[in-house]
Amino acid sequence: MRHFSKHHLGHLLLILIGSLIPLAKAQDLRDMISTYTLDNGLRVIFVQQDFAPVISLNFMFGVGGMDEPDGLGGLSHMVEHMAFKGTRSIGSYDLEAELKALDEVEILNTMVIQAKDSGFSDEEIAELESRLAEAKDYASSLASPNALDQLFDANGAVGFNASTSYDRTAYTVSLPANRLELYARVYADVLLEPVFRSFYEERDVVHEERRQRSEDDPQGFLFEAFLDTAYDVHPYGRALIGSPDEIGHYQGMEARAYYQLYYHPNRAVLAVVGAVEPERDLAIIERYFGAVPMGPNLLRDIPQEPEQSAERRSTVYYDAEPQMLMGFHKPTYPERDAYVLDMIDSLLSNGRTSRLYKRLVIDEKMALDVFTSAAYPAVREANLFVLYGLPLFPNRNEDLERVMLEELEKLQTEPVSDNELQKVKNQVRAAFIRDLGSGSGLAAQVAFYELFLGGWEKMLDYEATVSSVTAEEVMEVAQRYFTTENRTVAYLLPKSEEPTTNDATDDSSDTAETAEEGQ
Repeated sequence: MRHFSKHHLGHLLLILIGSLIPLAKAQDLRDMISTYTLDNGLRVIFVQQDFAPVISLNFMFGVGGMDEPDGLGGLSHMVEHMAFKGTRSIGSYDLEAELKALDEVEILNTMVIQAKDSGFSDEEIAELESRLAEAKDYASSLASPNALDQLFDANGAVGFNASTSYDRTAYTVSLPANRLELYARVYADVLLEPVFRSFYEERDVVHEERRQRSEDDPQGFLFEAFLDTAYDVHPYGRALIGSPDEIGHYQGMEARAYYQLYYHPNRAVLAVVGAVEPERDLAIIERYFGAVPMGPNLLRDIPQEPEQSAERRSTVYYDAEPQMLMGFHKPTYPERDAYVLDMIDSLLSNGRTSRLYKRLVIDEKMALDVFTSAAYPAVREANLFVLYGLPLFPNRNEDLERVMLEELEKLQTEPVSDNELQKVKNQVRAAFIRDLGSGSGLAAQVAFYELFLGGWEKMLDYEATVSSVTAEEVMEVAQRYFTTENRTVAYLLPKSEEPTTNDATDDSSDTAETAEEGQ
């Protein structure tokens, strides 16, 4: 789980990415976009912006943390790492020897697991682990660990990266426009013949990422505990990066099987934004990606979260200053209430004059930071409206929670003024237009809408939808979702306040020192 801030938690359309090209207007996009579907199901979307001889590409797959089988949480993120390790034709010094060595690594790794499960002696296990380490070193010596990075860097790439969310996996890069054929050649090869090199070494890297994001970061630690409390059955409630135990038990064969199950052209959208010539560039993409066969179009039966019927609370303890989270279950797009909640998000914490920030941080100096999000932790399915606060001593979590509830009650009982509502609409529209000016941001939006929100054309409706939100709708939606029975609250408190065994049995405390969950 990444470190969170207002920008990280804003909904998809409000990501603000620094723009290097002139802004595009939403009404112009329809004429700039060309779409095609290859015979294997790959959807290709070209957005023509001839401001510079550059293209930004987003290769997005409809698979993420919510698609993982039980016990393999975080495997999508692990597979994302593996897609950078090269292919049969890119990266190997001796392919035949390398593949044989990688098979030996898999066999020895399985032997170590079985030896531990079977109660072998420490000496026997140590001997097997030594043989495994030698096998990994030998396999690594037969290939370049960063062949793709080096290849793209040598060809002028910027932003060569990938990301995994609960909803999707996306591979991104910006390149000189005349390097499209290189890109197509490489990524078609990644789909056809990936080699999961250095799998167990990379597993250690993922372990370290987890430690930095969720174990050594109090905010990440709190958010992970909060989601676990807010969700009973939906996979949005589990750690996106996986638990330590899950990561420690990843095996290369499992990861390859997962990749072969989900990462296919018919589950993907390739968005190309910039100096494109659709007819010419489509021929290039067909030449390479067209050779990749269609895969199974399986859809996992995602367990749906039952309606919450009682407030849930939890407390975690960490060597850090207090902080708190409050959340409410809500629908996602294209439900109109989701757009109204976007407006409420901006009303509460978008900028220094927003209601929560102005009251808690500036006027009453009760908090060091406060923010909200209308679409946490993802947007593919029903999600949460969350409010976060970092108290300023001597204030405590309870004080911030009280003020937040007061501000939510105001939204339920007092109509937003015309001036304030118009200000928020202007903020949302401006952010939307700014994002259209970024090639990488536009590519991400186009791909996501095409995969999950009914087609890229729906993106063009966003501005008009939020502009039509009324003060009465804000009140009605606040009343509908900001209820006690729909509320989840999580506190992070210093370890010095962690109750002893005797204290934990004392129910007289009003500071939620023990976890109480209701449904």
